[in-house]
Amino acid sequence: MVSPNNPPATTHFRHADAMHSHLKAVVLGEAVASEDDGVVVPSHGFSGQALVPSMQKYMELYKASVQDPAKFWSGIASSEFYWKQKWGGPVFSENLDATKGNIKIEWFKGGITNVCYNCLDRNIDAGLGDKIAIYWESNEPGIDATLTYSQLFHRVCQLANYLKSIGVRKGDAVVVYLPMLMELPITMLACARIGAVHSVVFAGFSAESLAQRIVDCKPKVVITCNAVKRGPKTIHLKDIVDAALIESANNGISVDVCLTYENRLAQKRESTKWQNERDVWWEDVVPKYPTSCDVEWVDAEDPLFLLYTSGSAGKPKVTIFYTAPTLVRSLMRDGDKYVTRYSRKSLRVLGSVGEPINPTAWRWFFNVVQV
Repeated sequence: MVSPNNPPATTHFRHADAMHSHLKAVVLGEAVASEDDGVVVPSHGFSGQALVPSMQKYMELYKASVQDPAKFWSGIASSEFYWKQKWGGPVFSENLDATKGNIKIEWFKGGITNVCYNCLDRNIDAGLGDKIAIYWESNEPGIDATLTYSQLFHRVCQLANYLKSIGVRKGDAVVVYLPMLMELPITMLACARIGAVHSVVFAGFSAESLAQRIVDCKPKVVITCNAVKRGPKTIHLKDIVDAALIESANNGISVDVCLTYENRLAQKRESTKWQNERDVWWEDVVPKYPTSCDVEWVDAEDPLFLLYTSGSAGKPKVTIFYTAPTLVRSLMRDGDKYVTRYSRKSLRVLGSVGEPINPTAWRWFFNVVQV
């Protein structure tokens, strides 16, 4: 839950929280317009298309959000979000004093909406059905795929209808243990469409970590795939789920259905361990369901998804940053030729995450990789 006055750490997200991530950060343009004391300014061409075109505009928005949070977020919610029913009271209310009652922070309470509807139906109704919604790149070079908004809508609805058929209802938990396949966002949107609360567990966590989350949220179903490739290595996700479900059952929480997507690029179904009374192949059931599904309209304060931190789930993780070269610096070491030999004209945004980056590497990334 998020307070405009005193933002705490968040592990429980609601439909209202989807609004707070709407404003996009200022991103780098296609060329350096000017440099002053090491500050890189986006090109005029890029700034003209950006939602927040300049630092000045960002500061104006930030100032407005701090001076009058209710007015600011009400404007964002009203102009950029579909509401089946507008909220009738204040934009937000809070009590951070335990002596005055339960601690609570509420946004847009009484407003009725649905995040899946806002992601899909709203854009399709606006004429974007044939536009690409998802670009997907495989672990294997040269293998990729796309989904339009309409195609994504149909696949989301099929999964939503399947989940309803096995008894998943509004407020029920669904644990998602999937890698970066298209089925991951499809699952998240399908849950949101029917009001189910999804909990995405990083598909690199151990069976013990997965079991801890299963025991805590008590899901109706776990959704996974049989395996995934990370580089040359095959990760047998279904085996990890099997071990987690045994551990969670030993702790009093049994899951009746494990929906498993067959990722043929990593492992054939014939090589996948199976329990007929519990396990179901995604491909055998989901495509049989209708490609339309009624929206479950929910209150803005209804839960949307659960996000666990390691501290709340058990043993904390330790993050270690190494000084050994990572991707950007490895490319720098070998010169510009491995970048400049390819066309980069379609690049719109450069991003770097997951590695420490120094100013020299960052400037090389910006000046060489950009067109």
